[in-house]
Amino acid sequence: MFKDSFSLLLERHQQKMLPALLADIHEDQLSFQPVAGINHPAWILGHLLALEWKIARGVLGRPLHIVLDAGWREVYGIGSAPKSDRRIYKSKEFYMNGLAETAGQIRAFIGEKSDADLDAPNPDPEMGRFFPTIAITLVAAVTHRAYHSGQLATWRKAAGLPHAGM
Repeated sequence: MFKDSFSLLLERHQQKMLPALLADIHEDQLSFQPVAGINHPAWILGHLLALEWKIARGVLGRPLHIVLDAGWREVYGIGSAPKSDRRIYKSKEFYMNGLAETAGQIRAFIGEKSDADLDAPNPDPEMGRFFPTIAITLVAAVTHRAYHSGQLATWRKAAGLPHAGM
């Protein structure tokens, strides 16, 4: 039950919620901060991708085509702050393709594993301090998406965009 529910939730977020929140946001708006200090779409998407990339590769051992450069953590990691300089950030397509790839790999992993496999300890020592099992790590990834989707919705309102109508 957990595996099916989790996989469906991740798929719906990737296929419906994120596209709805981002559909009418243009490239030049991705780093716009309508309110000082607000997390803008480019930072949010890169931040989500940073965690899911780490989970897919470091925790689950899945191969990924997307490459995150050495400076990724500095720009998007915990403690980083969004900047309004658009040149710092990637395209919306890059983020969406990366998140689609990581979500697909996470969903594939879940489909291949048993409940006992998901209850195994998190093999990443850094992440394991916060998320002791693989299942808890995966739940954290989905709740992380939901949390930052709320930030995207708030950003939309502050930027004067209409409700995304999901």
